[in-house]
Amino acid sequence: MNRSKFKFLVPIVLFWLPFVAEAAPGLSVTGITVTPQNAPKVMAALDKWMASPVGKQYKGRLLLQAHVADGTDPATHSIVALHHSAAEADAFATLAQNDPAWAELLNTIVPISQQQFTGRATTIKSWGDINDTDTVWNVHYFTITDLPAVMAALDTWMASPMGKKAPGQIHLSAMSAVGINPATHVISVGYASIAEMETYGDMAAKDPDWAKFLTAMQKASTHLGAVIARDVKSWGPATMKSLTQQ
Repeated sequence: MNRSKFKFLVPIVLFWLPFVAEAAPGLSVTGITVTPQNAPKVMAALDKWMASPVGKQYKGRLLLQAHVADGTDPATHSIVALHHSAAEADAFATLAQNDPAWAELLNTIVPISQQQFTGRATTIKSWGDINDTDTVWNVHYFTITDLPAVMAALDTWMASPMGKKAPGQIHLSAMSAVGINPATHVISVGYASIAEMETYGDMAAKDPDWAKFLTAMQKASTHLGAVIARDVKSWGPATMKSLTQQ
């Protein structure tokens, strides 16, 4: 195996691996750059892997997402593996690492894509209508200096009249491995569509409770940037609700 392929193999394996000493639900994400012509091949490779005998034993939820808007981030897609616990992820990683179907997946994806980043996060708390039909994700990265204040701000906003009208779901997660990236936490907001996201965003922007929420967030954190991504396909038996319960 050449050096460039080995550099990709390590991150792609890591997206199945656990967080050290963390029992809560969480996720691992690998960002890749792939051409439009090769994107269907990535999905087909994941389809084949998840339909294999070992792939069928995955208890979590796997997402292939296409980036809609992400600024200067060179990644075009993200592969997100959600799991109920570190123990569950570790058991599956051990099962998969020597499986021929896993090797076939890597042999297909590695030559046609370039790994851009990897990250891991642990779910802290979730709000809203947690369902499996939301396919558009607005993901915000933060450096948080006062986590209790951020959680209180989210609690207060979601309990407000406008917050209660939120059509989607919100997940606050702590980053545990992002290299030299300054992000400590991520807030992921799920919607059924871009239109739903924009409609609710326009309504919330005029609400005084939203202004209070932003003020509280600015005091307790620094917003580093955001990504909008759309689920291309999902696999695995787990529901989003089961993956947010601790």
